Formats: sequence, C-alpha cells, structure tokens
Amino acid sequence: MSLHASPTAFFPSRRQLGAGVGLKPAHVPEIFAENLDIGFFEIHAENFMSAGGPHRRMLAAIRERYPVSVHGVGLSLGSTAPLDRVHLARLKEVVEFSAPVLVSEHLAWSDCAGRVFPDLLPLPYDEAALRGIADRIGQVQDFLGRAILVENPATYLRFRADALAEPQFLDALCARSGCGLLLDVNNVHVSAVNHGFCARAYLDALPLERIGEIHLAGHAFTRDAHGEFLIDDHGGPVSAEVWALYRHVLRRAGPRPTLVEWDNNVPDFSVLRAEADRAAAELRGFFRAERASAASAPTARSRGSVTSGGAVESDWQAGFGAALAAPDLPVPPLFAPCDVAARFAVYRNNATVAAIAALEAQFPTVLRLVGAEAFSGLARAFFRANPPRSPVLGEYGAELAVFIADFLARADVRETPYLPDVARLDWAILSALRAADAEPCGPENLAALDASGVATARARVHPSARLVASDWPLPALRDPEPKEISDWRGGVFLVLRPQADAVLMEISVGDAAFLGACGDGLTLAEAAVAAHAAEVDFDFGQTLVGLTSAGAFVDFICEAR
Repeated sequence: MSLHASPTAFFPSRRQLGAGVGLKPAHVPEIFAENLDIGFFEIHAENFMSAGGPHRRMLAAIRERYPVSVHGVGLSLGSTAPLDRVHLARLKEVVEFSAPVLVSEHLAWSDCAGRVFPDLLPLPYDEAALRGIADRIGQVQDFLGRAILVENPATYLRFRADALAEPQFLDALCARSGCGLLLDVNNVHVSAVNHGFCARAYLDALPLERIGEIHLAGHAFTRDAHGEFLIDDHGGPVSAEVWALYRHVLRRAGPRPTLVEWDNNVPDFSVLRAEADRAAAELRGFFRAERASAASAPTARSRGSVTSGGAVESDWQAGFGAALAAPDLPVPPLFAPCDVAARFAVYRNNATVAAIAALEAQFPTVLRLVGAEAFSGLARAFFRANPPRSPVLGEYGAELAVFIADFLARADVRETPYLPDVARLDWAILSALRAADAEPCGPENLAALDASGVATARARVHPSARLVASDWPLPALRDPEPKEISDWRGGVFLVLRPQADAVLMEISVGDAAFLGACGDGLTLAEAAVAAHAAEVDFDFGQTLVGLTSAGAFVDFICEAR
C-alpha cells in the first residue's frame, strides 16, 4: 500500500539543503538576470497542469538551473471520498516534467459532493480519518513511485470528537503510510494561538526525523467574540514568533530545506529573497554548530494515546460542505467550544475569495470593463451558481460567458451587451496560452505538397487555435488603453499562440468556416466547400496561404495512394 522509506529518504543530502522561495511569474526576469545563490524554487502543482504554454516553458527553464519542489493543493487527502485519480495523473505528469527534489501535499480536504471548495479544510483526528488518509497517501506514493511529504494545517476550528492531538495524528500517519512531514512553522503558530496550546510542546511531540521540508510564512490578525485570532494568509513577512519557533525546530531536528511562502500581496523579489537569505543564514549557523546529535536522535516524545473524545459522525464532511455551500445554513454541531460562527466564516470567506481571485485572473478584460466592485458581485453570484468542480482553479470559469448573458437578460441590463462575448474572448486567449506546444508549419510546407494531392490533404490545426464570433469590436474593447470606439462592427476573431505569446486577428466568415472544417478532420477540398457555403466570395488559395503564414497549421497530411 505504501512506500515505507527510511526517514533520510524525505530530505535531500546536505549538498542540496538550503532556503528557497515560491516561483512567481512576475519575478522570473529578475531571477534569470543574475546567477542567484538560492536553495530551490517551489511550485504549486495545479498552476502547471496545462498542456503547454508560457508557464511550462518558464518551469522548464527554472528546472535547468535550480532544484524544484512540487507542492500540491488539490489532492484532498483528508476527504472521505475516493481519491481523484484524474487529478493524481495530472500531478504525476507535473512531477515527471519538473523532476523535483521534493513532492508535498496537505493534511486537508477540499472536495465534497462533486464540488470543490478552494481552501484547505480541517478534518477530525480519529481512527477512521487516520485509516482513510493513510490509505490515500499510500495510493499516491505507489502511483508516483516515490514518498511524499504531508503538511500540517493551519486551523481555525477543532472537532469536538478529536481522538488524537495533531502531532500524534501526524506521527501515526507517517508511520502507517511511510510518508514524510512538511512542517509549516507558521501553521503551528497560527493554530497554537487559535486553539490555546503551546507551540513548542507541539513541535517537540512531532516525528522530527520525518521532516523533509520546512515552510515559513506570514499571517494576519482578526478578532472574534473572545479576542484576537490568526489567519494563515501568506501575505507578509515571517513574524518574530515564527522565526523563534524555526530556530527551536533547527535545534531539535537539524537543518532541513526551508521555503519562505509569500502568496498574497507579493512583494518585489528583493524583499522575498531577503526573507530566504535570513532563513539560509539560520541554516548555515546550525551547520557550523554541528547539531548532528539533535538531528539523529531527537528527544523522546509522547506517542499520543487516545483522548476522551469519541468518533466524529460519519457524515461530518457532508454537513461541513453543505454549510460552506449555503451561507444561510447554520454551522453544523461538529466543533469544540469557541466562537464557532466567526471561525467558520473564515472558511466560507476563504473559498469565495479564492474563486473570485481565480476569475479575476481568467477574465481581465471583463474585470477592467465593469470595475472591481461589480466584478466581485458578479463572481460571487457565479460561484454560488457554478462552484468549481476541479481543484485546478486556472480552469475555472468556462461557463462565465453564458452566466453573464443570462444575468444581463434577467436584470434587463442594456448598457454592456458585449460582456458575454468579451468573456468568451478572455477565455479563448487563456485556453490558447495553456494549449499544447507545437511548431507551426509555414508556406514552404504548402509548396512541398504535390499539386495533385492538395485537394485530398488534411491540415492539422494548431492546438492553440480558438475562434470567437461577435457582433462587437472585441479587439477594441480588449485594448488595455481604451480609446473612443467609432466603429462598432463585429466580426470573427482568431486567437493563436504559434510561438511564445497569443495573437488576436480578425478573419473572414469563410476563413473561419474553413479553419473549423479542417479542425473537424475534413480534407482541404471538403473544407473549401464548407467555406464557400459560409461565404460566396471565399478564396481557397488566399485563405490557405494566409492561415498557414499566420501559424494556424502544424502540418499537412497527404492521403496514401
């Protein structure tokens, strides 16, 4: 069921130890402008599950120069549902592509009843959960052919029926599944403050020899009826309290690869690098001190006996998920005493905010045209009606154009009738950027065709090609520096990514029909017939040369004689 690897399998050799940061596209130019002395870059696996495009090329370039760590957020190991094998296969493809030093996931869940909540949700620490998660981790490790690390969560609520404290649950999970531990020190501090336990005692109870990586991050402060509590927001520098706990871990466990996470309010790369440099200095200090004895023989810890709590209800996840999906429902009676309403509201808010942020990234033109406030309201309504079905949020929003059209009709809004088509264009550009890479052919490939065989040849359309027909001037509406539009005629628009970037061009109705027919597998002659039906004045030769020159085709396949 699992890979029962030795503890040393969970972290690289000392030659590879160091401090790293999360890979952000905005930082890439600066990263490549100099030869950085940095331990590694970590990626979120779900951000690289596209077939190709700029992100994949960026990752390919990074992996050639620096070690990479793959951090997943979508396997939902803590779910009571069966493991998502499709998502696991996509994770494996990212792992194989990036050749990472480490692979990690979260002790959390995010899927329920066919929908995905884009957050890392808590689970009860009982025997049923332990058995189920250990089995799922075993499936993951067997499929990937390697051990993974599992990250301790930051939580705002505890289940009243917990049977094990979290460190003991993690200890048993590592022992049963053979996985390692990704220790997020900030998560320990956040949970300690929120639940009133001693962070150092928590750390001392962990299986320190199983730690393969450490995370450091910032947090935010908020309040409930009982006072202040913390939110794990990754939106600022590492706090003094977390640095102190980090040093405590290093004294007990020895140096481990350490990542500084900063995912919101992302600063300039120099700021992020300074945080990583501080972690690297801490690591070097413990190397010089030769803390080998602490690393090889951590002090005894409690193995954790069952507490007085009982098993949580078997349908806990259904109740939790239903309340998350319907804010008017009461919070289910699952949690230990605290200001449950305020704490549960954090999870409700996290899922909604994550979905809105994803839609903002996917639909930049719609966002610019309507403004942030109106887009937020639209996205919230869309999220309620069309919740994510996949943990890959970069693929969320395919139905937004239809939703906008229906919304405008129901609300009798007439000022922005072009918004659905703008959303379709945003989605077409996004899809083109994430399509599989392919080298387009050129006019020379046409010239090489035997004249007698042109009619029966078939054209392979570039995988990035997307067509959007509209009654509105979409390129003008998409202009980031909008000008007064004098010509409001629409057209048919072709999106292509023949090389690094997507391009947008207007083509004729006949050209679009021809390209669509080629994409359906018709011969060039059959595609020309379809194009003539759409546009009487269709010019076969001009269209074939023009689309080929634009990069719309990968190659031409002649029928065997």
